Amino acid sequence: MHRFFIAPDNFAGDRVVLPEATAHQIRNVLRLRPGAAIVVLDNSGWEYEVLLRQVDRQQVVGEAVAKRPSPNEPSVQLTLYQALMKRDKFEWVLQKGTEIGVGHFVPVVTRRSLVQDVDIKEGKQLRWEKIITEAAEQSRRGCIPTLQAPQTLAEALAAHPAQPGLIAWEEADELTIRSAFRDGKRPSHVSLFIGPEGGFAAEEVEAAQTAGIQAITLGKRILRAETAALVASALVLHELDII
Repeated sequence: MHRFFIAPDNFAGDRVVLPEATAHQIRNVLRLRPGAAIVVLDNSGWEYEVLLRQVDRQQVVGEAVAKRPSPNEPSVQLTLYQALMKRDKFEWVLQKGTEIGVGHFVPVVTRRSLVQDVDIKEGKQLRWEKIITEAAEQSRRGCIPTLQAPQTLAEALAAHPAQPGLIAWEEADELTIRSAFRDGKRPSHVSLFIGPEGGFAAEEVEAAQTAGIQAITLGKRILRAETAALVASALVLHELDII
């Protein structure tokens, strides 16, 4: 069944009025008719099976006939602090990171980032959010990952919460993701820092380590930034959640 995230105020008891953008997709793109079943999510971890009752130019209305917790969210919340990259690469990380199970995205500006401006146009933020939402629907996520506004690495480290953190660095040669969690503890939240195309500067890694974040290796081969983001995210979730 097709899946759609909508706002809670679109619910009125069992009656579900689909917002215009979703209604357009149902009516004109998918060409669904009354009686068809869809899944609607309110972004709180619940999903609803909805039968379409009205599909016309005025509105699309359905009836929620079943409610269940979404089984597809990881048990660990992974926050990906991703250095800004060229648009297509960064957007690819947002899309595929959502599919893998990243829960929060924090774009950061580092010393070697090709993009050095933390101020972005509203249209770009909306585009990124749309990419994340569509990826969440496609991959059967129960919640849409959050996306913070871009910030400098120094700001991100200063505001880093008290939770385990890892920073991927090509000069790290001992600690792997598996060994970082060898103590058997299963944290509920993990932060992962991935650098830009040129990698992190040594001073940035030292600052991260001062903030309590561990430098890890992703292996003997040097990965592109976008590859490192997805490989590391998948490995963290595999170790802690078994994706």
